[in-house]
Amino acid sequence: MDIEHPASTVPVTPGPHRRTGGRSARIKAAVFEATLHILQEKGYEALNFATIGEQAGVHETTLYRRWKTRERLVAEAMANLVARDIPAPDTGELRTDLIQLLQFLRAFLLSTAGQALIQAGMAARNAPAIGSFYQDYWRRRSTLLRPLFERAIARGELSPQTDIPLLFETLIGVFYIRTFLLDAPLDETLPERIVDLVLAGVYLGKPV
Repeated sequence: MDIEHPASTVPVTPGPHRRTGGRSARIKAAVFEATLHILQEKGYEALNFATIGEQAGVHETTLYRRWKTRERLVAEAMANLVARDIPAPDTGELRTDLIQLLQFLRAFLLSTAGQALIQAGMAARNAPAIGSFYQDYWRRRSTLLRPLFERAIARGELSPQTDIPLLFETLIGVFYIRTFLLDAPLDETLPERIVDLVLAGVYLGKPV
């Protein structure tokens, strides 16, 4: 006769609790937020691990251990900031795609996040870590936006021989000249004016 054994009453000891990175993520988010806030309010020169740590509620030795230098921290904070890339429009027409793209760019540059990015770029353009960030970001943006121009070529709106990187640089160059060099306003009509000027051209040539 088979004997049914009662279920074991020995308690099962749970395994060790594994951290999922929640606390680490919260610390990182607080540090990034403090870094960008100080950048916007006081500028790059006011940034140091002591002030960032005090505002974020994190001991400055933690910041030294994780990021080593202020430049590395700023570069990573900016990379996290722009991880939400400015979307690439797809309206079905080149002109409206470009106007919408420049409207997104204008809104970003005027935002709190954009202003912090500008402060860091102006103050630390010679810092290798930050310079590398800007170069990597530019390459990534160019790659993501290339399909916008390729669709226009497929629709017959652009010549297949179009220098796409140069066209892109021309379109957004006005924003960076006004922002970094002239401190001039980015008015609401600027995106449409830039696009129409670039697409129409201004050269009439010599009369015959």
